[in-house]
Amino acid sequence: MTFTLDDIHRSTRQVLASAPDGVVAYRLLREVLHVHPDDPSLVTAKVAALSSQWVRQLQGSQLPDGSWGRFHTQDTKVKTVFRTTEEAIDRAFALGLEPTDTCLTNVRKYIENVLSGDAMITDWYEKNDAFPVLITFILAGRLAQIDPTNKMLDTYWTYLLEVANQAFSSGNYRLEDEKEAYLRLSGIHVPRGFLESQHALWILSSRELPSGLDRDLMDWIWNKPKGIGYLGAALSRPSPYHIGYWLRSMNIISRFGSWREMSADSMNDMWEKRHPDGWWDFGSEIAKSIDFPLSESWHQSIKRKMDYSTCILVLLRKYFN
Repeated sequence: MTFTLDDIHRSTRQVLASAPDGVVAYRLLREVLHVHPDDPSLVTAKVAALSSQWVRQLQGSQLPDGSWGRFHTQDTKVKTVFRTTEEAIDRAFALGLEPTDTCLTNVRKYIENVLSGDAMITDWYEKNDAFPVLITFILAGRLAQIDPTNKMLDTYWTYLLEVANQAFSSGNYRLEDEKEAYLRLSGIHVPRGFLESQHALWILSSRELPSGLDRDLMDWIWNKPKGIGYLGAALSRPSPYHIGYWLRSMNIISRFGSWREMSADSMNDMWEKRHPDGWWDFGSEIAKSIDFPLSESWHQSIKRKMDYSTCILVLLRKYFN
């Protein structure tokens, strides 16, 4: 590698020395420097993060049932802060909230209730034979994102493991083999597949995969021109315009065993993208993404640089975990 853990720590301290807002300080202390939970600096930073306008917006728009309205599909007739509950979950993680924080605890319970049949989502059901099955995997995927050790995931992981084994049974990924697996297991047609989705990847990464399958799956996703389905970010060639989606994609696949080896060159490239002043900055004209901003405002360019630098440093730190 062209950088070390000490390099990451030095860059992190540079950001912290520049008086960042609460979310930035909290994420750097907790996710990069791994400060002890009882450390006064972390306690103070978390209080500041939880009082930020973005966390208050998230908390204030969560409904009593733990959702933020529709789960997976937007209701265009209703004006809401977040288009879907899924979007709000992503925002919560972008703001550094932990699974034990109230917002994520409440939505986890909501998802568990839906999966157990004690609650229902308000989404409009699509008129195809696969939707009733796939929506449960979408819900389970978000549960795996929040609580990867949850026992409710066992059956979903086992199912997708069988699908993945069949999809790669020829030695390479074949869509026809994946489609045949759904037909055999559930009698449903999934013409575009599901394994490339973030939901399938969260579920599959929640348990250890056989090493060969882990490597095959990562190699396939890594080399897809648009990466993970619907995120649309090429993993091996990050576009500054899609930096938010690339970062989110990388954080998803970092949960797989093969990610570290697969991502080494990209991590080196990202380290080299630092500006001479030591900051990362991809400008203000990026694809709209729920991942930004972290700071209270981007009116000052230094705040934008802090946000980008924080997200990059969090990702680079994972390489050394």
